[in-house]
Amino acid sequence: MVTDYPEIGYKRVTGLLQLHKAYGSGRLDRACKMALNAGIPSYTRIKNILKNNMDKASIIYDESDNAQSHIPLHHNIRGASSYS
Repeated sequence: MVTDYPEIGYKRVTGLLQLHKAYGSGRLDRACKMALNAGIPSYTRIKNILKNNMDKASIIYDESDNAQSHIPLHHNIRGASSYS
């Protein structure tokens, strides 16, 4: 996000530093990744993720899990190209 006013950028960074002091690096990193993956990387979103402990939820999975398909491999299962 580019802004013409450096003061706004400074305040955003100050807010993130306060979150770092309150929640620590690991939690802040996970919250930032979640906000980026959701396409809503804002201070408010990151703060809500941390406040509601969403970064600790067991639903969260690593990026390495994204590469694996949730559909098991089997010779009878056709791909999406069969239905086009």
